[in-house]
Amino acid sequence: MKIKLTDENRDKVETAFTQANGKAQANTLRAFAAYQVAKEAEKMLEARGIPKSKRKGAAAFYSPSGPARAYKYAMTTTCLRIERGAEGWHLVDVTRVGIRAGHNGGTRLIVTKPQAEIITKRALDGLIIAA
Repeated sequence: MKIKLTDENRDKVETAFTQANGKAQANTLRAFAAYQVAKEAEKMLEARGIPKSKRKGAAAFYSPSGPARAYKYAMTTTCLRIERGAEGWHLVDVTRVGIRAGHNGGTRLIVTKPQAEIITKRALDGLIIAA
């Protein structure tokens, strides 16, 4: 699956989530989550100094937080993965998964090696590294 996250594709994105969620009503994500994660991931790339022309290939994974630590069983919920194309984000996976108690959810940014080099260079800019 690879669906570009645009307003025109909102029905396709919603269908992907509906299929992944199946009959589940609780602990599910809907299409708006993919759009929110795309906005958040774009801000993360911008904050790390990656120019728009170099953002292709980045990805983001989102999962909700797990139940309280006192809860003994895994909670089944929806997770999503998006990838950055040349002109925007694409939904590439929506899956139901089990999350253990105490799991820290949220957005995890995945960068390519050249993007990591840009981040490292920016972090070290202005520093002198002692031998």
